[in-house]
Amino acid sequence: MLWKIRTELADRPGALAELAARCGADDINILSLEVFTAETGAVDELVVSTGVGWNADDLAALVAEAGCVGTTVRPCQADVLSDAPTRYLRAVLRLLDDPVSVDEELGNLQGFDEYTPAEWARADVLVEIAGRLADRFDTVEGPRPGSGVPVLRTASVEDADAVVAMHDRCSYESRTRRYHVPMPKLTARTARHLSAPAGGVSVVADVDGAVIGMATAAPWEELGSTTMEVAVLVEDGWQGQGLGLRLLRQVVEEARVLGADRVVCMVQPENHAMLRTLERLRMRSRVVRDGDSLMVSVALSDRSLSHAVDRPAVQYRRTRATPSHWSEPTRSAGQPAREHSLAALSALQPNPDRAGAADRDGADRGGRP
Repeated sequence: MLWKIRTELADRPGALAELAARCGADDINILSLEVFTAETGAVDELVVSTGVGWNADDLAALVAEAGCVGTTVRPCQADVLSDAPTRYLRAVLRLLDDPVSVDEELGNLQGFDEYTPAEWARADVLVEIAGRLADRFDTVEGPRPGSGVPVLRTASVEDADAVVAMHDRCSYESRTRRYHVPMPKLTARTARHLSAPAGGVSVVADVDGAVIGMATAAPWEELGSTTMEVAVLVEDGWQGQGLGLRLLRQVVEEARVLGADRVVCMVQPENHAMLRTLERLRMRSRVVRDGDSLMVSVALSDRSLSHAVDRPAVQYRRTRATPSHWSEPTRSAGQPAREHSLAALSALQPNPDRAGAADRDGADRGGRP
C-alpha cells in the first residue's frame, strides 16, 4: 500500500538518514521525497510503500521515533509518484478544458490541509492561469446598457444564482479588484453568503431580473460591533455610469440602519476608480495602509473615526464582505498607521485620458455624479 507522509525533521545533519534507516528496519520503502522550506525549518513529504497491516497511526508513531514532529499520514495512489512540475503541468492541461475546476485541481495536487510557502506560490499561479483561461471562454450575454433601467433593491438568498451569473460575466480585472484574487468561479454557497450576509446586508442592481451590480456590507467584528466592511462589484458593460456610487450609497445607508457607525472598504492602491467613488460619498473618511491594501474608513457618526487608526493588528478577509481565500499581512500591533485623506490620494492619481472613462472595477469615474 502507498502512503504520503508529511513531517518536520529535526534541523540537524543526519536527521533524514535516521528516518530512512528507521523505515528500512521495518521493510518500508521510500519511493519519493520532496523537501519544502518553511518558517519553522524543513518540511519533508515522502511517499512510502508498506506491506499489509500498516495504518496511518502506525506510520505516524514510526516517524515520531525517528525524531520527527508535526506528522500527517494519508493513503495515496501511484499517480503521486510523478514529479511535482509534471503534476502541475497536467493540471494546467485539464484547466484548458474546464477553468472553473481550479479548486478541485488544487485539492488533488495538495492532499494536505496546510500549504508550505512554495505550495502557496504554485497555487497562486494556478489560480491566475485559471482566471485568465476563464476569460477566454464565451460568456453568457447579460443585459446591456440601454436595455433597461437598473433598479436597486435589497438582495436575498434567492438572488444567489443571478449573482453567480453576473460574476461569470465579469472580467478577470473586475473580479480581481473586487475580491483581491481572480476568483474564477463563485460557488453557490459563497453567492448565498454574499447575497444575505449574517448580520449585514447586500444591495443588487436589477435589470429585468438579471443582477448587473452588487454591494455588500457585513460585520467586521475585529474592529468593533458597530463596524461593517463594504465592497462593490459592477458588471463590465455597466461600468462608468455611476452605478457603483449608487450601490455604495444605498448599502452604506442600509448599514447605518442596521446600527453601524462606521464602514470600511479594503482597496488596492492602484484601484483609483474605487477611491474616487468613496470620495464622492462626501462623508468624513480616513485612509491607512494595511498590508498591501488601503483601508478606507468612512464615518457614519461623529465619534466613529476615533478608533480608525492605531488599531491592533487583525486578520481580515475571514467572514465579512470578502470571501476567505487567504490572509493578507496586517500591520503589527503598535506600528503607527500612515494616515491619508481621500482627497490627497486622488490628487496623486493620474487623470483619465478622457472625461467619464470607465475603470474596470465597476466604480464610476470622471465628471459623472
